[in-house]
Amino acid sequence: MYPFERFSEKAKRVLALAQDEAEKAHHSYIGTEHVLLGLLREGDGLAASILANLGVEIDKVRSEIQATLGRNERVIVQQTIPTSRVKKVIEIAFEEAKLMSDTHVGTEHLLLGLQIEGEGIAARVLEDLGATLEKVRAQIGELRREGRGEGEGAGPRSFWSGYQGSTGPGSRAPGRAASILRAQPEPHLTAEARSAVALAEEESLHLGATAVGTEHLLLGILRQGAGRGSSALARAGVELGRARDHVGTASEGGERPLELVWAPAARRALAEAATAARGLPVDTGVILASIVRDEAGAAAVLRRLGVEPETVGAWLAQDGSGEIPLPA
Repeated sequence: MYPFERFSEKAKRVLALAQDEAEKAHHSYIGTEHVLLGLLREGDGLAASILANLGVEIDKVRSEIQATLGRNERVIVQQTIPTSRVKKVIEIAFEEAKLMSDTHVGTEHLLLGLQIEGEGIAARVLEDLGATLEKVRAQIGELRREGRGEGEGAGPRSFWSGYQGSTGPGSRAPGRAASILRAQPEPHLTAEARSAVALAEEESLHLGATAVGTEHLLLGILRQGAGRGSSALARAGVELGRARDHVGTASEGGERPLELVWAPAARRALAEAATAARGLPVDTGVILASIVRDEAGAAAVLRRLGVEPETVGAWLAQDGSGEIPLPA
């Protein structure tokens, strides 16, 4: 469990505000974008001062997030679950606090976590608005030299006080279903594939699925938008919005777990992709070639769109942009 008492009072408030942002947006997940909005809404912490100094305003951030996420369906949310990216952000924040010899995780550590994690929506928004990691570190150094710091205190508890998670990089809570990003060593995935996998998790949480399936990997590849996988889908006429409309009927119903889990078919597909790559980094094309074999998941979604999985496979085979082999 995250040692909640090791967050500063202002950092605790940020986490509570992040949950509030997710719930107000009718999202069933807490993403990095919600944490960034929490940092801005908190207003008094070191991170809020840094973002203000760098010209990062909440209205601009909301606009950037909306442009990235597109439409926002109103869904009934029974619980909100942090994405694997947010879990990683918190782990990095703990590590940054340790490196700074701080006993508590402050809002500045959470801000660094968002940027060091690097692939979440928050990181991209901050980069687009000119708040680079180097500028943030420089601001932290300057403000800390001025004696700016964050006090300790009880703060709001809510969801996060009982949240089961790891307390540092590489650690895991007993009995927890690990993210595929940890189950599958990152060096075996290309940057595009890592992004697509993380986006698949976000799609699963957003759509209220009981587990991340091959249909969510399909959406993740579409959202990622680069590489062999998305190129083949584009040539086959598969669009993100229409695919998302059909994923709900392909996912199994049931009560959602308290932790993110991966469906066996999705795990098998990623394992097959790793085998097919023969030691090379797995790209989105290899993942796509594996998931279109799942008749109950990705293949079912494609057929609902009037696209045969074999058609997608044919486009992949014609793409000579990479040396990574496809599953036979």
